[in-house]
Amino acid sequence: MEKHLLSKSTFIRGTQCLKSLYLNKKRPFLRDKLSPEQLAVFRRGHKVGSLAQKLFPGGIDMGPRSPALYRKALLETQEAIRGNTYDILYEAGFQFDRLLVFLDILVRENGKWHAYEVKSSYKISDTFLLDAAFQYYVITNSGMPLENFFIVYASEEMDYEKLDEYENLEPLFIRENVLNRILPLQDFIKEQVIREKETLTLDKSPDIPMGPHCYEPYPCDFIGHCSRQAQRK
Repeated sequence: MEKHLLSKSTFIRGTQCLKSLYLNKKRPFLRDKLSPEQLAVFRRGHKVGSLAQKLFPGGIDMGPRSPALYRKALLETQEAIRGNTYDILYEAGFQFDRLLVFLDILVRENGKWHAYEVKSSYKISDTFLLDAAFQYYVITNSGMPLENFFIVYASEEMDYEKLDEYENLEPLFIRENVLNRILPLQDFIKEQVIREKETLTLDKSPDIPMGPHCYEPYPCDFIGHCSRQAQRK
């Protein structure tokens, strides 16, 4: 099993900017420090993800504790699926064509598998659909059929400041089946993967000028580096 080249986060980074993807892989030391606000968003995401797992109790956590354990986690996921021991897996790992994903929640119902990706947001964005489409592409091409793909996101009932206080979780989440929205994206995913892999073979980062893409859908963490480059030109 070869080491992966792209994960769902690096794939999304590449769709935003191929230069950012290259720098992230080849020059990570140039990255800006995360702001307190960004760190808070990450912590919130982890907390919401843990809460959502409680909507599907009784599962087993397949997630690796470190990057060095990715391969072990992938093999353990395969064993758990083949063994029919568990119907609910958290952070199930899949790899195809050097693309790696860890799905938030995988549930077997009536012999068929359903995927659930959790987002700590009040709505589904185009980026979330790309994320889901990439995961679907990797999982199904790895040989794992999926009956449905859901995005689980926050309802208006959820107050991020009270995440530790909730007991009844059902009203806090909305589960939306997005399979019909991500199937038409599969050709784009395939083509974009090729573009991103080609970018990672370059001898230097692609010459992409700064613009609105530096901030959307996420503020890039190489803005400082690119700004300094632009000033020297």
